[in-house]
Amino acid sequence: MNLPFEVWSHIFCLLPNVNESLMQLMRVSRAWRDIGNATPQLWTGLHICHPHQFVDSAGLLRRLEKSGELPLDVLIKVPIGFTELWPTLALLRDHVRRFRILNIDVPTYDMVDTILALIALSADLSNGNPAPLLEELRIAIDMVDTEDMTASEAQPYFEHAFHPSPRLHHLTVSPLRVPPPLSKLLSTIVALTIISGPDDISLSVESTLDTMAAIPHLESLKYSGYEVFSYQDTHSLDYPRVVSLPHLDVANVTVPGRGLDILQCLQAPTLRSVRLDGWRTADYPERWNDDDYTDVSASLRRLPQRAPCIQKLDLHCIDFLRAETYIWLFNQNDFAHLEELCIERSTITDTAFTQTSTCGPRLRRLELRGCENITGSALVAYIDARKLSGNDFRLLVSRCPGVGAEHLAQLSCLVTVEEVDD
Repeated sequence: MNLPFEVWSHIFCLLPNVNESLMQLMRVSRAWRDIGNATPQLWTGLHICHPHQFVDSAGLLRRLEKSGELPLDVLIKVPIGFTELWPTLALLRDHVRRFRILNIDVPTYDMVDTILALIALSADLSNGNPAPLLEELRIAIDMVDTEDMTASEAQPYFEHAFHPSPRLHHLTVSPLRVPPPLSKLLSTIVALTIISGPDDISLSVESTLDTMAAIPHLESLKYSGYEVFSYQDTHSLDYPRVVSLPHLDVANVTVPGRGLDILQCLQAPTLRSVRLDGWRTADYPERWNDDDYTDVSASLRRLPQRAPCIQKLDLHCIDFLRAETYIWLFNQNDFAHLEELCIERSTITDTAFTQTSTCGPRLRRLELRGCENITGSALVAYIDARKLSGNDFRLLVSRCPGVGAEHLAQLSCLVTVEEVDD
């Protein structure tokens, strides 16, 4: 097919996983190879994951040259036990100005420090190492070495490696590499993700709150951890620390644990969507105890007092020991703006429906997934008694064995029943 170069070039750029398929495309014919070599957009994704890629300076240099001056999306994934990073980083550090996305995935904290230090070597300590295009920075630790867990040694390198970075909006880090409150990196962040591993040592709640208070434009917060207990008694309204985040829109935290502790200390008048995630891996040895269930229930009841505009509440693998909590959830008016309630893999029973006299004034969507202790008859009675009829109310039920096809047929005559997507 005799198509112009521009058309072929555009088709190549639309291919999924272009980093994996590029070499295969260029082996098809000489014409395709010429098209690939002359299309700089195809070379902007640098995935350095295997030992030979870290030492192949010539290959990396060719990719950098073929990408022209376009922004780069860089993934550095260091294999366990591999330490020969210098050839790669010596080339990459001179292209920090072109980084758009940088994803660093390493086995240990000291490896993070090594990479940041090598990148920072090219920096003018007075002016920093400009990263004018950097939008997203992600640092992940796969395997924790408890002997090198220090919270402060990497911070100077953190500052000098990517500064100034006026477009940096998305930051993902492990707890001990959260930038300190005075970090210049925080001034532009709108989305912060903190990922803590099962053997990780985290900063205190107070230290994390200090950092949160230094992010004036934060809109999205995610804290993912393995803790199964609360670090501090923050579910009481008399807890002295309150951090104002006037732009926070979305919060996704694992509970119980530090994520929930932090959430309860936030004054978030525009917070719209909250997800509380109680899932842990099946092989994780620790489990919630009775006090943890109580803390999560108390925290949930307190939430609308500092975040009054929540519209969506997602409870994933959250169990409450007392049925009263579920009854309150369906019968309360504290979440005055709640429009969507999602409950997945919960111990909720029919009591939540049968002992509810009202529902949230604005509730328009209910999602129930993997709730094994509810029945279709109770759900039909709840929907019918509350006059939640017509297209104004939507219902999704999935993997709830007590809700059969006949119940869904009855429900579909009352409200809009959404199709199951799993």
